Amino acid sequence: MPSQPDTPEPDAPKFDPAACRNTLFGALLQAARTHGGGKEILEDIERQPMSYNRLILASLVLGGKLAAMSRRGEAVGVLLPNVAGLCAVIFGLNAYGRVPAMLNFSAGAKNLSSALTTGVISTVITSRRFIKTAGLEDVIAALEQTEGVAGKKTTIIYLEDVRKRIGVKDKVAGLVKSRLAASVHKRHGSGPDDPAVILFTSGTEGAPKGVVLSNANLVANAGQIFAHTKGRFTTEDVVLNPLPMFHSFGLTAGTLMPLLNGMKVVLYPSPLHYKEVPKLIGATQATIVFGTDSFAQGYARAGAPGDLDSVRYMVCGAEKVKDKTRKLWATTGTMLLEGYGATECAPVVACNTPDACKEGTVGPVLPGIELRVEPVPGINEGGQLFVKGPNVMCGYMFASAPGKIVPP
Repeated sequence: MPSQPDTPEPDAPKFDPAACRNTLFGALLQAARTHGGGKEILEDIERQPMSYNRLILASLVLGGKLAAMSRRGEAVGVLLPNVAGLCAVIFGLNAYGRVPAMLNFSAGAKNLSSALTTGVISTVITSRRFIKTAGLEDVIAALEQTEGVAGKKTTIIYLEDVRKRIGVKDKVAGLVKSRLAASVHKRHGSGPDDPAVILFTSGTEGAPKGVVLSNANLVANAGQIFAHTKGRFTTEDVVLNPLPMFHSFGLTAGTLMPLLNGMKVVLYPSPLHYKEVPKLIGATQATIVFGTDSFAQGYARAGAPGDLDSVRYMVCGAEKVKDKTRKLWATTGTMLLEGYGATECAPVVACNTPDACKEGTVGPVLPGIELRVEPVPGINEGGQLFVKGPNVMCGYMFASAPGKIVPP
C-alpha cells in the first residue's frame, strides 16, 4: 500500500502570484531550467518518454510549421485525444502566439460547427489516425463545410501531413531555436494576460459558448494546485491523466500542473476504458490519478489485483464522491481527494488535501483565491458563489458576438 507522510514537507512550495506572470511556453521553459532539461516528463500509451528538452524541441518545430499556416493571435481548433503530440501542439501554438481552441470530439458535428463560428476558427488541427479510429469522418466532413470565418470554409490540418513536411533543415533549425527558445518565444509569443486557450461549454443550454483563459490563468491554477498540497505532491510522483484536455480539469490539473512542476505525466486517450486505465496505472506505477467519481468506481471495479496499489492519491472532481467509491478504494490504501472547480476558474477552486481531508466536502480553498457567498431569494442553505483570483478567466465568447471576449 502507498505510504502517507504524517506531516507536510517543511520546504513545501508556496504559491507566488508573481510567478504566474508568464505564458504557457515560458512556464515550460522555466520548469526545464528548474528541474533539468533531461528529466523525463511526458509519456502516453506508446510508452516513449519525452524529456523537457525533447518536448521543447518538438513544440518549436511543430509550432513553427503551424505558425506558417496561421496568424499571430489567431484561434486554431485542436481536435485530438490525450497523446504526447497534443502537448507539443498546445505548447507549439503558444510559443508562436497562436491560441489553441480545444474542441470536444464527442460533442457532435452541430456543436463543433457552432464552436468554430463562435470562436472565429478557420483552421482545425487533427490526425487521420485518430479520425479513423474514433469514426469521426462525418464530423470532419461537416466541419470542412463550416465557415468559422465568414466566406472561408474550414481548413483541416492533419499532423501526419505536417510531420512529412518536417525535413532535416527544420530539425536543425529547431535545435538552434531550442537553445534560444526564450528569445524565439519573446519575439513571436503572447503575453501573460493574452488568451492561451479557448474551451467550449457542452451546449446543453443553447449554442456552446467559449471560455477564454489567459496564460496567467492557467499558470496560476497549475501553481495553486501544486502549492495547495503543501509538499505532498512531489517531483517523484507520476501522474496518470485519462481526462480529455478539452475539459479544463484534464488540461490544467491533469496535464499542466504536473508538467510545470517537475512531475511526470502519463496520458491515456479515454477515461472510459475501465480495464485498460488500471493496467496502465500498474505498468507505470502511477502515484496520482485524476478522474471523476464514476471513473474512480469503474477503475476500482475493473482493475486486477495490484493494478492500483501504487496510487497514493485519487483526485476527483465534477461529481460528488460517493461512500461506495471510498469503500472500493479503501483496500488499496489510496486517499481520495474531492475538489470543486469551474471552467471559468481554470478550473480548481477548492480541494481536500492529505492534511485537511473531510469526507462530504470539497476541502479548503486554493491559495490566492478569495470567495464570497451572497444569499439567493428562496434558497435557505447556500447562495451564489463569487470567486476572485489570478485563475479567473478573461471572459466568455458568445455565439451572438463571435470572437468577442466579454469580461466576467
